[in-house]
Amino acid sequence: MNTIDIDSPIITKNRIEYNYRINGNWKKLFKEEKFFVEYNYNIDNVPESIAIIPLICNILPISWLCDAKINIKDCDKNFFESIPEFKEGYVQMYPNLEFKGSIEASKLTKNKMKNPKGALAFFSGGVDAFNTLLNHIEEKPTMFTVWGADIKIKDEIGWKNVENHIKEVGNEFKLSYIIAKSNLRECFYENKLCELVKDSKDTWWHGFQHGIGLICLAAPITHIKEIKTIYFASSYTEKEKGKFTLASDITIDPYLRISDTNVVHDGYEFNRQDKVHNIVEYSRKNNKKVKLRVCWQENAGKNCCNCEKCWRTMLGLFAENADPKDYGFNYTSKQLKRIKNSDGFEHVEIWYEPIQKALKKNVKYEDLPNEIKWFYKIDINKLGHHPIYSNLKKIIRKVKRLIKRIQNEQQ
Repeated sequence: MNTIDIDSPIITKNRIEYNYRINGNWKKLFKEEKFFVEYNYNIDNVPESIAIIPLICNILPISWLCDAKINIKDCDKNFFESIPEFKEGYVQMYPNLEFKGSIEASKLTKNKMKNPKGALAFFSGGVDAFNTLLNHIEEKPTMFTVWGADIKIKDEIGWKNVENHIKEVGNEFKLSYIIAKSNLRECFYENKLCELVKDSKDTWWHGFQHGIGLICLAAPITHIKEIKTIYFASSYTEKEKGKFTLASDITIDPYLRISDTNVVHDGYEFNRQDKVHNIVEYSRKNNKKVKLRVCWQENAGKNCCNCEKCWRTMLGLFAENADPKDYGFNYTSKQLKRIKNSDGFEHVEIWYEPIQKALKKNVKYEDLPNEIKWFYKIDINKLGHHPIYSNLKKIIRKVKRLIKRIQNEQQ
């Protein structure tokens, strides 16, 4: 039988460490039997029933798929009772997978805040996160960013760039920020977890872990600061419901409760181009600098201007008659030219059709940079269709991912 017995969290000033013992075949999915989360904020007085939550949410999806039992000593009652509710979101999203498993707590504690108020907004620096931040700016939300999500905990240079960006945003908008550093991705064999969920046609981090796994890292902070609302930015809209899988979803996030704190899956009414529009409009009306950080390539925490996500965002900014250089993209003419011959365009109907529509509405053809005038007139359904080149690039990417997984497993 697959089980995990978790000891009481060890809380020391700003850090929580977790020790546990794993039994059964699912042990092969864990690199080590230790997990940690560290904050730039003192959480010394957080109760065990809250402190246990960051680990639980990162193990729960694995336990469901491996039919494993989680044994803990104490847990927040509201959170514990919400587990079946947000689990149902996974069940609906992946009907071809079985979600079993169980969790047992020796004690359930009903935590109550004296005066819950205020908000915390997860902030990566991207379009979704910035849209959420600006839409709730009057609430003065505390920004919350995780080191260990897209930036590895060993990448100190990359993280320094990210932290500098967070500080700049905080200074510009007069907001406080909290940083959580965690091995939430590195304590598991992510390649083996991807293999476990291969029938889902999604990856582990994207499709199963990152939503609740990130949100629950904020539990000790929301308890200590008595925060009423967590905002976690949406990626898709109501129109895309059921078309894509994603660990952060309207069927999952809002059902997660931590003591008196609720979670809002924010911005669900806006598509990506709507969000770019909102950001540009806010920047112009309020004379505020907005420096986006969207890149998913390993580029030391900065926008590379060479990947699909950078290009998608740059085109979106051009479509709002804005220069991407004013929004954190230090691109060159050569980099703009590369966009035309890319085979990496994804979800054309969802991402790029709205961009083209906005471009034709807001910008005159003759006012566009020569390097992207082609995008104004192209049949959007033919975007990026270079069959031979595309197939070759896909093979190269697969080989690179395989090499990277092997290297990570050996570390």
